[in-house]
Amino acid sequence: MLDEPLLYDLNDSPFCLKARICLQLKGVVFRRVPLTIGRLRELRRLNPLGKVPVLVQDGRVIADSSRIARHLEEQHPDPVLIPTAPEARAYAALLEEWADESLYFIVGAFKWLNPENRAAALANTVNETTPSWLRPLVGGAMVRNIRRRYAAWGYRAGALAELEERMRENLTTLTTLLDGKPYLLGRSATLADVAAFAQLAWMRRYAEQRLLDEAPSVVRWLDRLAAAPPIAAALSS
Repeated sequence: MLDEPLLYDLNDSPFCLKARICLQLKGVVFRRVPLTIGRLRELRRLNPLGKVPVLVQDGRVIADSSRIARHLEEQHPDPVLIPTAPEARAYAALLEEWADESLYFIVGAFKWLNPENRAAALANTVNETTPSWLRPLVGGAMVRNIRRRYAAWGYRAGALAELEERMRENLTTLTTLLDGKPYLLGRSATLADVAAFAQLAWMRRYAEQRLLDEAPSVVRWLDRLAAAPPIAAALSS
């Protein structure tokens, strides 16, 4: 259908997973447009930053997972993902920002700095975007660029132990927030749950998934979310 919503995304992006989950929870039928090298020019016409996810719906272009979530909340208010009560809304926004920034930074470092993850990181990212004959060249350049970026922030492979401790602290915080509750804000999932789930589901694809075993309450929460049919559909799409 010409007017169906299109989501430009990548399979191994937590932000794209976050957008897919929001679309599925809202019951919006959409078509996924995987990002490839051949679509980069098309993507940049939609989003000059060249980043995914990008949602194209009803003639509108919405880039960034948080903006997509708020657009969907406005257009499809049921079920509620962003609380209406001011205090709960602010709390959900803080948790979303924490997941999108702090958790993302650490899991990204695990993915690209840990030699154990090298093959999986390249396969999960490069195989989707790049023709087979270009993968060695593109993969090598990607690893160098991302490692250079982390090095500029002061993080190399030698910092992995420090980053693991930071992740353990974050998982302890999540355990505390989930104490006595099925979800982060209570009895129903919100955007806070979606954002944090997307980052930790991403971590499950790499060696550091073992850290989750140290936080059984977090694992139960992840499994509870993953078992919900809309989220299961987003994970498998």
